[in-house]
Amino acid sequence: MMNKSLIIYLCVMGATGVLLYLWSSRRINIVEAQRRLRIKGLKHFDSARTQTPLDAPVEDARETALESVEARFSIIRKVTQLSLVLIWVVALVFPLLNNVPAAMVSVLVAAAGIIVGVASRPFIENLIAGMVMSFAHPIRLGDTVIIDGQYGTVEDLSITYTIIKIWNWRRYVIPNSRMLAKEFVNCTINDSYQWKHVQFWVAYDTDLEKVQALAVEAAKQSRYFADYEPPRFWVMEMEKEGIQCWIAAWANSPSNAWQLGHDIRTRLVLDFAAHGITTHRFQFERPGGPALGPTSADAQY
Repeated sequence: MMNKSLIIYLCVMGATGVLLYLWSSRRINIVEAQRRLRIKGLKHFDSARTQTPLDAPVEDARETALESVEARFSIIRKVTQLSLVLIWVVALVFPLLNNVPAAMVSVLVAAAGIIVGVASRPFIENLIAGMVMSFAHPIRLGDTVIIDGQYGTVEDLSITYTIIKIWNWRRYVIPNSRMLAKEFVNCTINDSYQWKHVQFWVAYDTDLEKVQALAVEAAKQSRYFADYEPPRFWVMEMEKEGIQCWIAAWANSPSNAWQLGHDIRTRLVLDFAAHGITTHRFQFERPGGPALGPTSADAQY
């Protein structure tokens, strides 16, 4: 009876191992194909539009990203398959461990665990985190993100670290174990549209209707403005120094939003100067004397 039960157990575990191996291989192939297809469809890999000394920056970035995906999933495939084989072998020989002293098995397992854990803890942590991020969707190659105060595009997502190409083309390298635990803003996780806003201040004696008209027109004049709806103007705060205003408009991508903000701010500065519109002013009192005039302490944002 024991021999028959053992045979049944081995057959079940063998079939389960084969099915699990095939399913995991198929799943890895599907995810890899999805990542490769998405990268091929990306039109830009920069968080801010700029001319570069490279001949074909987009094509070079796409080729590098595709190579990164291939290398990463190759490692994931090997690690996954090796892990499944080891688990499968342990499961198969588990019934035979009754003939081995339990103390010896415990000592061997504990010693192996300690050696592996101490020697390769950082690598294993980053490896596991990289595999998790490869199958999850918090961050992907080509995504525009804001992390640790840095604004840039995910250039490489390897099995052990993540590289963010910042807007000024410096590289911000983060180990995957830390990356997985960080909070960050992903500007393109679902779509690339951005509602860009620009904040500015005006004095209380300013004609707000004129300011609103100038702000709306400044947004419309930018070639990076996406005309899904008219730009929106708000009065956000009424502080003692002045009135805080916002102008917001749509852009098709984070890089276009970057340029749209620049165009709006530049146009507002020029238009305010042309129309004599002043920003908020600070008043300072001198001991035993009247307040200093605003011309000595103007502040513009």
